[in-house]
Amino acid sequence: MMAEDLIRSGLYADDHSLASDLAWESEDDKRNYKIALLVALVFHIILIWVSIPDFGNKNFVEEKKNEKIMRRVVLRPPPEQQMKQLQLQKKMQKVPVPDPTPDKPEPIVPIETSDDQQINMDDDYIIGVPDAPPAPTGPIRDGTAGLTRPVYDLGQLQQNVVYPELGKKAGFQGYVILEVVLKKDGTVGNVRVIGGPLRALGFPEAAIRAVKKMKFTPGKLRGQPVDVILTLTVNFKLRR
Repeated sequence: MMAEDLIRSGLYADDHSLASDLAWESEDDKRNYKIALLVALVFHIILIWVSIPDFGNKNFVEEKKNEKIMRRVVLRPPPEQQMKQLQLQKKMQKVPVPDPTPDKPEPIVPIETSDDQQINMDDDYIIGVPDAPPAPTGPIRDGTAGLTRPVYDLGQLQQNVVYPELGKKAGFQGYVILEVVLKKDGTVGNVRVIGGPLRALGFPEAAIRAVKKMKFTPGKLRGQPVDVILTLTVNFKLRR
């Protein structure tokens, strides 16, 4: 009986010590958990605190960037422009102010005239229409302004043409161009060949002889007969 009580008391003591150990370990775990929780909380607070100033500074920097700095800048003109302005100011200072009062008019001096002055009229002074200018001495070219052309008959000129024998035998036909001076006395002056295909076989000589026989009325310039230079064409055509 006694032995059993000892055994039971020993078992009870062991159970009690085990329970007390378990309780002790549970208290330590709780304390360690609280410490770990506190450390974690402090760590997170520190992290949040460290990140808050950066965020604030970033916003502050961005606000500084967006902020416009207004400064008053006084621009000075370049030296050349300053010199021009100074010269202009000097010129403006030198310009005199005009006097608004009008100047006194100069006295009018009368021109002395003499009653004794007379115009001497000599025989050279003739009152009336002046004489017409003298007619030109040389021949006037046809087409001159104011010229009345000579009057002549081209049909009569062609009737005066005598066909040259050599040209007739050769069967040549054509014309000769002549420059003729029709004189104011009604005669034919100088005649010369200036063109045309018939320059040989007696055609030029036949044309000149025909013109020399021509009758005409002389040309006039300002109502006076004059010698006139003009161009005439003499045709040569065979009759079939």
